Amino acid sequence: MRGHNALARRIAAEGIVLLKNNGILPLRSQHTIAVIGRSAEHPHFQGGGSSHVNPTMVASPYKSLAELAEGVEFTYAEGYSAGDSVNPELIERAVALARVADVAVLYIALPASKESEGYDRPDMDLTAQQVMLIKAVSAIQPNTVVVLNTGSPVTVDDWIDDVAAVVEGWMMGQAGGAAVADVLFGAVNPSGKLAETFPVKLEDTPAFINWPGECGQVQYGEGIFVGYRYYDAKGAPVRFPFGYGLSYTTFAYGNLTVSAQAFKDVDGVVVSVDVTNTGKVAGKEIVQVYVHDKASTLVRPPKELKGFAKVDLAPGETKTVTIPLDFRAFAFYHPVHKLWITEDGDFEILVGASSADIRCSSLVSLHSTVDLPCILDHESTLKAWMLDPRGKQVATQLVEQVTAQLSAFFGGGEDVDGDGIGMNPMDFMMDMPVVSLLGFWESPHDMPAEQRVDEMLRLVRSM
Repeated sequence: MRGHNALARRIAAEGIVLLKNNGILPLRSQHTIAVIGRSAEHPHFQGGGSSHVNPTMVASPYKSLAELAEGVEFTYAEGYSAGDSVNPELIERAVALARVADVAVLYIALPASKESEGYDRPDMDLTAQQVMLIKAVSAIQPNTVVVLNTGSPVTVDDWIDDVAAVVEGWMMGQAGGAAVADVLFGAVNPSGKLAETFPVKLEDTPAFINWPGECGQVQYGEGIFVGYRYYDAKGAPVRFPFGYGLSYTTFAYGNLTVSAQAFKDVDGVVVSVDVTNTGKVAGKEIVQVYVHDKASTLVRPPKELKGFAKVDLAPGETKTVTIPLDFRAFAFYHPVHKLWITEDGDFEILVGASSADIRCSSLVSLHSTVDLPCILDHESTLKAWMLDPRGKQVATQLVEQVTAQLSAFFGGGEDVDGDGIGMNPMDFMMDMPVVSLLGFWESPHDMPAEQRVDEMLRLVRSM
């Protein structure tokens, strides 16, 4: 392919993700290849509806394979129809060709009825015919390669253990058929990484219990816990994690350094790591940097992607990858302040090949330069007061008073931890609004609780 289509071919190849490979790929010495699947002849290269375009030319996946493999005998079977109907005869024909071939390459694309614009998919499944086809072919041909042309994750558990390799080609664009052929035959070493998690099943997804909504409304109940953030927080198993993608070579990480172990948020920090190609072929690796906030006043995900970079390495070559992290890499949006803020504290810098494959880490300490107004009020708990830098100065005397009173109440401190009553009274007090706590200990000679909280708030706001 020439001109802009050659460029499109290279771009398409960059996004292809190798999900599984037992060593069958790249294809090398096969004499006969059975190409199976309707989308090998009728490429599934774009979405429908308003995203539909008329391309200048479309690369045929089947013809692209033949162009790269002179001397190889190719056969073709449709395998499944354009819709989602079940046709055993199509499967029988595909099995017959796969049985006598050295390898079977299955191109699997969802029909428009299951994946299109304007409506959501009700499941993550391939069609029944496609699942039956993959299982039937892989049962008689151990060298089965599945090429997926889908716009989002699909369930693969019914068949993935039985096939030799899986390539995710997505909706690959007009040059995608040629790009997939480049990857299959090793003209291009795959380097794409997943920009979304492949869950095991639909029920595992963070939006499952809120979709499709009711009474004309859909609640986005997952909040900030979308994608890998949710699976990390839940400790839920996934089929393929965010950031995952295999290569025909291997990479080693080492010598992680940061420009400062302690720094101000406005200065940021620069992360550097050495990456080595430890295999026998050239390849590209996408280095990913995640940040974990060790302690925060608001709930945070276990880690968040804050930077990444792709590095091209010859066999045995080592390069230093440098990724800067700025203020926003350590900030979060505070809905009360209505600002992106940082907080003093420790952060883990996590560097890896995917969200589930962290290779090295470093601990850094951040000093926040954000000067926030006090948001404490009459309903704020004692814990909230103690977490606020100004509030802590004012409330420390109250905490000492409460501790002393608890000690006296439990007989000189013998059971301040509350073992004898089946609860921790101090934890109980920390989650009480200060006005309620003062009212709990109030005596006739004390200042009224509401008035004392007013005085505490006045002190805080004058600092």
